[in-house]
Amino acid sequence: MDTVVETGLHCTACESTDVGMQHVHLALWHGERLVVVEGIPALVCRRCGEQFYDDSTTIGLDLLRGNGFPPEQALRTIEVPVFDFGGTLAMRNVR
Repeated sequence: MDTVVETGLHCTACESTDVGMQHVHLALWHGERLVVVEGIPALVCRRCGEQFYDDSTTIGLDLLRGNGFPPEQALRTIEVPVFDFGGTLAMRNVR
């Protein structure tokens, strides 16, 4: 677990001052691929969970995206199950 560094800042979502620096994961779509980026430095609100990135982190994420997240540079690959929400609703109506 990350060590949380107190920042003295407040959350713009809920106004809490319980905001600290942590390393987080981000899952995002790049075309038809879902990619995960780990170890991202972020300010995180411990009340509502909102995450904020500084300019250099945002630029770093943009550079990763611009490079297309080359599969050969990935640390590892994970398998992700996919569900059909519409099928879930149909199942509820059967009961």
